[in-house]
Amino acid sequence: MTRPIHIISSLTGKKEQLVPIHPGEVRMYACGVTVYDLCHLGHAMQAVFFDVMRRYLEYAGYKVTYVRNYTDVDDKIINRAAETKISPRKLAQDMVVAADEDLLNVGVAPASHEPRVSQMIPEIIAMVQTLIDKKAAYVTPAGDVYYRVRAKADYGKLSKRNPDEMRSGTREVFQGEKEDSLDFALWKRDSVPEATWPSPWGQGRPGWHIECSAMSKKFLGVSFDIHGGGRDLIFPHHENEIAQSESANDAPFATIWVHTGLLTIDKQKMSKSLGNHLLIRDVLKIWPAEVLRLGFLEHHYSSAIDFSKQVFFNCHKRLLYYYETLEALDEIASKAPASEKETLLDGFTPESIVENFHRAMSDDFHTATAIADINRVFKKSRDLLVQKKSDAKAWTAKTIARSLREVGKVLTLFQEDPRTMLGTLKTTLLPELNITKEEIEQAMTERQTARKEKNFARSDEIRATLAKRGIELRDTPQGTVWTVLYQE
Repeated sequence: MTRPIHIISSLTGKKEQLVPIHPGEVRMYACGVTVYDLCHLGHAMQAVFFDVMRRYLEYAGYKVTYVRNYTDVDDKIINRAAETKISPRKLAQDMVVAADEDLLNVGVAPASHEPRVSQMIPEIIAMVQTLIDKKAAYVTPAGDVYYRVRAKADYGKLSKRNPDEMRSGTREVFQGEKEDSLDFALWKRDSVPEATWPSPWGQGRPGWHIECSAMSKKFLGVSFDIHGGGRDLIFPHHENEIAQSESANDAPFATIWVHTGLLTIDKQKMSKSLGNHLLIRDVLKIWPAEVLRLGFLEHHYSSAIDFSKQVFFNCHKRLLYYYETLEALDEIASKAPASEKETLLDGFTPESIVENFHRAMSDDFHTATAIADINRVFKKSRDLLVQKKSDAKAWTAKTIARSLREVGKVLTLFQEDPRTMLGTLKTTLLPELNITKEEIEQAMTERQTARKEKNFARSDEIRATLAKRGIELRDTPQGTVWTVLYQE
């Protein structure tokens, strides 16, 4: 049984109920990476959000066919290949392999289909020919093919732009062989080796927009349920996709459109010239992947997200808090009876945790609300830890931990072994606190000596000094342990 899901569609600006064209099956397309360079943090953000949407749709009972493409033929690829003195095909292949590796390391599952432009040339040529036959496109004497924007009466319906206003807002400039300044390229005459193909109009390569129309049609059909991408793609890319697809196929294109927000770093656009161009693989050398995912998912997918070192740091500490709590719950749960007992957390049962997650995620994939609900469960679980031992306490710990991991699987959070993850999180946090593990252990040894000598003033002083540096000491029956201070 599937759950009802509502999504705010960029096409209508309204919250729409998802009613799949094929009942019980969602067909979904998201624009992927143009592979002229290694993937950066913005690519990770978009991929994570669409990955979570796909995972939640499956969790909610739908069969999902998800397509995420690679643009491996493009001006940027050709230019970068010339700069690096390798072929465009070799550059694109290397970057696709690197992108696959980076996205997998961030926890993004492979899509159902991951086509590349270079693999879709026959389908692209066929669609362009269809548009020519329908007079929606024309061939220039030079061998370029352009789409007639004014052939589509509702052009601009996604971006809410009027073609007449677009034209009046631009200077009259020489357009070469275009019939209209708004017309866009479907096929470009070109002869670059390993980046062009023969066609009925001469040697060339696809225009940018036609690739996604051909790919989505091949794998999802002429009409499908959800199309997404970054907000910066609404115009012209997605607008042009709609126009050419509906003109070629005589059918509606995507029912619902979703667009992720844009990413900035310390309130600045990511740029190599500013030195804030953060590659996924460089970030993962410093921060665990779950830190990155949590930093994205504590926002709604449509939000503009500003990432800073402090955001990483805060998410890092919060993950430590999560995994410490899970480790403690697992320890209590190891004593749980086989038969079901009452649960001891008022307002938090396994059923309510899952139901609250569904409530948040079925309302426009609201990960921010889902994370806030999860935070409350973790906080309440801390109250459980101080209660006296009982079968009910053990059963509660077992079921709460299981529910947290269940909903966390959709978000790709809380899936690691707590003990292993805690070691990683604590070690990688220390450089941010400007303290070493050796310093902490030396202070703990000194404190232990002071306690043996009953010098409790010195013992308290050492604890307080470490606390000022962000380190908390906890005295347990097994001895003193350290962790990173976290305040909710």
